[in-house]
Amino acid sequence: MSIVAPLKLPPFRRLYAAQVVANFGDGLDYLAIVTIVVFEWQRGASALGVMALATALPLVFGAPVFGVVADRFEPRIVMVLANVVRAGAVALIMFVDDFPWVCLLAAVAGVCAGFFGAAEQRFIRYRVPENQLLQANSLRSTTERMLTGLTGPGIAAVLIALVGARGTLAVTAGCFALSALAVFFVGRIARPDDPAEPEERAGWLRRVAAGVHHVGTLPSLRLVVAGVAVAYLFSTMFDVMLPVWYRDMGGGPAFTGTAMTCMGVGGALGALALAKFGDRFNLTTVMALSSIVIGLLVGAMGLAGTLEGRVLLGVWLVFAACIGVCAAVAMIGYGTLVQRLTPPELMGRVGALTGAAVTAPTVVGPAVSPVIASAVGVDGLFTICGAGLIAVGLVIVWRSRAHSAPAAAPSPQAAPTAIK
Repeated sequence: MSIVAPLKLPPFRRLYAAQVVANFGDGLDYLAIVTIVVFEWQRGASALGVMALATALPLVFGAPVFGVVADRFEPRIVMVLANVVRAGAVALIMFVDDFPWVCLLAAVAGVCAGFFGAAEQRFIRYRVPENQLLQANSLRSTTERMLTGLTGPGIAAVLIALVGARGTLAVTAGCFALSALAVFFVGRIARPDDPAEPEERAGWLRRVAAGVHHVGTLPSLRLVVAGVAVAYLFSTMFDVMLPVWYRDMGGGPAFTGTAMTCMGVGGALGALALAKFGDRFNLTTVMALSSIVIGLLVGAMGLAGTLEGRVLLGVWLVFAACIGVCAAVAMIGYGTLVQRLTPPELMGRVGALTGAAVTAPTVVGPAVSPVIASAVGVDGLFTICGAGLIAVGLVIVWRSRAHSAPAAAPSPQAAPTAIK
C-alpha cells in the first residue's frame, strides 16, 4: 500500500496538514532558542543540558496526566488548546531576558507537546483503519524527520540571519497558532461506552491504572515496550558521542553534518520501505532485526576505532544512512504495534506511557554516556552499545515466539461511528 494512501481519509488529511505546520515550527524554535542562549547570552553546554532536561522531564513524568486527559476529553479540543498554549509560550520567550524563564517556558511548550501527542494518538486510532496505520505512521514520521531534522533548521538559519532569533520565534509561534486553527477542523470522535470502566465515573487514578494495567498484562506489548526502551537507551548513548567519534576518525564539522543528513535521508527511505512492504512481515521481528543490524554497525564502528583501522570516510556515511533506515523502521513499527495492540478507548493513556518509555532514555543516556566513555573510551562505548543492541534484538526474537501472533485490539472500524 502507498505511503500516501491514508491521505484519502479526510480527517487524517486535515490532521496531517496541521502536523506539517507544527513540525515546521518545531524545526525553527530549537535553533532560535539556542542562538539566544548560546550566542547572545554566552552560556555554555551546561545551559543546553538544563534546557534539554526542562523539555524532556515533563514528557516523562507527565505522561499519565497527558494520557488521561486525551482519553477523557475530545481529542480535537485537547490538540487545539495544547497548540494555542504552546504558541503563547514560544511567543513569550521573545520578551524574557533570564535563562530560568526560558527553561520554564520551554517546559510549558514540552508539556503542551505531550498533551497534543497523546490526543493525536487517540484520534488516529479512531479515525484511521487498522490496515492503514502503518502507512499513516510512516508518512507522519517521514514528514517529521524532513521538517524538524533537515529542512526546518536550514530555514531557521536563514530566518535568524534575516529577522533575528526573536523574529524567528515569532514565526514559530505563528506556526503553532496556525496548526491549532487547522486542528479545529479535523472532526470529532464519538465517546465510547466502556463497560469495564465507565469514563464518567472512574477516578483519575483508576484511569491511569487502566493504561498501566494494559501495558503490563499484555505480554506482546510489554515485550515491545521494554525492548524498545532498553534499545533506545543504548542508541542515545552512542548517538551523543557520534561527533566525537567522527572527529577521532578524521572527519570535521562538515563531515559530521553530512553524516547527520545521511542518517535523516536513511530514515526517510526506511519509512517509505516500511509503508510499502511492512505489512508482509511480522512487525515485532522487523523491529528486532533492525536493532540487531544497528548493533552490528555500531559495534563495527567501535572495533574500527579500537583497532585503528584505516577506512575511507565515505564508508561511515553509508553506515549512517543504514542506521537511519533501521532506526526509522524500528520506531515506526513500535508506534504501529502499540496502536494495533491497544483498544481505542485506552489509546491516549497507553500512547503517552509508551512514549515516555522512549523519552526517558533520552534523559538517562546522554548523562551516563560521558561517564562510560571516560572509563573505556568512545570506541569502547560504541562496542558496548553495539553488543547491547544485538542482545536486545535477540531477546525480542526469542521471547516473541511465545506469543508470535497476538490478537489485535478492536479495530477503529469496530468502534462507535465517528462524528464528522
